[in-house]
Amino acid sequence: MKILIVNTLYFPDEPGGAEVSTRLLAEGLVRAGIEVCVVCATGSGVDHVENVNGVKVYRLRSVNLYWPHLREKHGRVAKLIWHAIDVYNVIMSRKLTSIIAREKPDVISTSNLSCLSVDIWRLARNAGVPIVHTARDYYLMCPTAIMFSHSKPCERQCGVCAVYAQPKRVASARVAVAVGVSRFVLQKHLESGYFSRAARTAVIYNACESLDTATAPPRTRRYEGGPVRLGLLGRVSREKGLELLLEQLLADDTLQWTLAVGGHADADYLQALKSKYDDPRIEYLGRVKSDAFYDSIDILVVPSIWNEPFGRVTVEAYSHGVPVVGANTGGIPEVIEPRTNLVFDIARPSSIIGKLHEAVALLEDPRVHDRFREYARRFNVDAMVDSYRALYESVLEEQAIPRAVCP
Repeated sequence: MKILIVNTLYFPDEPGGAEVSTRLLAEGLVRAGIEVCVVCATGSGVDHVENVNGVKVYRLRSVNLYWPHLREKHGRVAKLIWHAIDVYNVIMSRKLTSIIAREKPDVISTSNLSCLSVDIWRLARNAGVPIVHTARDYYLMCPTAIMFSHSKPCERQCGVCAVYAQPKRVASARVAVAVGVSRFVLQKHLESGYFSRAARTAVIYNACESLDTATAPPRTRRYEGGPVRLGLLGRVSREKGLELLLEQLLADDTLQWTLAVGGHADADYLQALKSKYDDPRIEYLGRVKSDAFYDSIDILVVPSIWNEPFGRVTVEAYSHGVPVVGANTGGIPEVIEPRTNLVFDIARPSSIIGKLHEAVALLEDPRVHDRFREYARRFNVDAMVDSYRALYESVLEEQAIPRAVCP
């Protein structure tokens, strides 16, 4: 079996969880004895092929008005033209056609397709190759890929997004199997009319990198009373809910706490936070090494006010024996360890304080850290790879892509 994986970026370009998961899948399939090729985009250099840890990687120079992964601002007209080109990028389609003909994959597995174009689905159908698509964010539904506007998550597509998304929605009918990294993100797409002719759907949760709780050293940090060390890790931006957390913590006098905030932040936004929430108990660490960060805190808080498709930091925290208090948004509740029920209602922000108290109470049990580490093991790489491998094999067995129904 030969799998062609198509994703916007690939290692070492890993700005987020989608890219990490793509690499873990590709390398895991190779370890399982499956031949794997990856196609990704790059903003510099020329088209070239290289071998990365046993994976053959095609890096295609992006052909559009600009490379979107640079921190540059562009006008509204430029953005509209960029997205119009991105839907059916003729030049990228020619490159992809050549690769499909050369590699002759059995299955094409797509994820984020920005800079590459959803036209890959038409090309695959024309070549008689079944398509498995994984929804890792809201790229197919929203130009920003996060469906977050005016400081709140979008309940549905706005008029602009609906126009933007229509060609992608129509093209998604060519997908044989639709996968979501959570039930939430999959259902969001299905309810909006995506993957209307998919023979099946599946939920395959992301894996946690280097998750080996059996050989990891035991947790040395133990909470012994006094101020509890809270942590928030990830991109420091409005949709991540840091302001919601700070407002509740500063308004409450029942919990003793300190807060470590790890992750990159826009300089202006960070300064605004420091000015508005001036408190010595809050520490902004900037970019940190995640292992050291988890080992330095007692409780991780994930107060995202947008609908996170998955929430990798939750699993990472559990792998270090750290309890997690998360919002009831997106896929976060699906990942929270079910016995704890440490999920607060985003519509009632003050409910986060009660959940933090419950988390502190859990820390009194010295066995709780091992319990979380054991729970994290279900998100190991082998489990994710086995799920995709079984899915690919079933697609081939069922011959799920009849060309006659191609729109």
